[in-house]
Amino acid sequence: MPASLDTDFQEKLEAAISSGAKVTDSHLQVVERDIVVDGTKTTAHCYIPTLDGNGKLRIKLLVEFLRNRVIEYAVPPSKLKQAKDELNETGSPAALAKLHEEAKRSFTSLKTTGEGGEFLLFALAEKEFKLKQILCKMRLKTSSSMHYHGADGVYAAGDEEGYLNLFWGESKVYADANDAIKACLKSLAPFLTEELGEDAENARDILLLNEYSDLADGELETVIKSFLSPDDPASKKLRLCGFALVGFDDEAFPAEGETADINNIISTIKGRLDSWKQYIGKRVAAENLSIFDMHFVCVPMRSVEDFRKYFLESLGVAK
Repeated sequence: MPASLDTDFQEKLEAAISSGAKVTDSHLQVVERDIVVDGTKTTAHCYIPTLDGNGKLRIKLLVEFLRNRVIEYAVPPSKLKQAKDELNETGSPAALAKLHEEAKRSFTSLKTTGEGGEFLLFALAEKEFKLKQILCKMRLKTSSSMHYHGADGVYAAGDEEGYLNLFWGESKVYADANDAIKACLKSLAPFLTEELGEDAENARDILLLNEYSDLADGELETVIKSFLSPDDPASKKLRLCGFALVGFDDEAFPAEGETADINNIISTIKGRLDSWKQYIGKRVAAENLSIFDMHFVCVPMRSVEDFRKYFLESLGVAK
């Protein structure tokens, strides 16, 4: 194990993940996890939105849960720490309120935005899979009217063999499941399959990681940067991995104003899992991703268009 990566590294990374409620406590329910995709190193997982006591979907509450954590997602931890310190010292939440507004304004108002899916990826990656976000695209955008061209997020985890597992995140929110799966893996592939170098698809994001990775912990940042430096011996134990999330429409859910039984929805969705798994495996092979460790999360819902619309409205950026 490299001297720079001690046995406490993963524990320190997990400790850097904010505490508090998880999206799976109330707003997403697991249908099945750890589904082996044959012939690959991909593990699939499926979550669905929850229902209330009357059997109605809670999509708006899911969106509001995300909105209320926009600072955790889009604000560098060091800036957040400064605002918390100011609150503790002065009793005034002004700095935190300012950060919250700045974070909301970093999201695009484009009606076709996929940023809600990217935010959902973050919520699951950190709290459910214990992967610490070390680069958020929202912090790098120069305009809220544009999308950042790069990975949807970069996450890190250590392992017992001394490797730094760098998970490149990608999400797609499409009406059709197969379209979402295909597009997601196609977008993710270059970040994993291209040989590391100045001309690689991930080269810019690795450079940004070296410059902008922010964990509010200098020691952790130094360790991570040692793995990202090509001339450091630790870089030989940098392992590229993938974290993919797709949201898509499914008729298993009740229409707006209607009700359903959650057990019936779960039963219906479970009946579709094998088909989704097979197509994920097909597309993983087609994109030459079979050798890479990947998590692939499916989030079927009633309407991704509704999810997108509510997301923009909740942030106050809808036009």
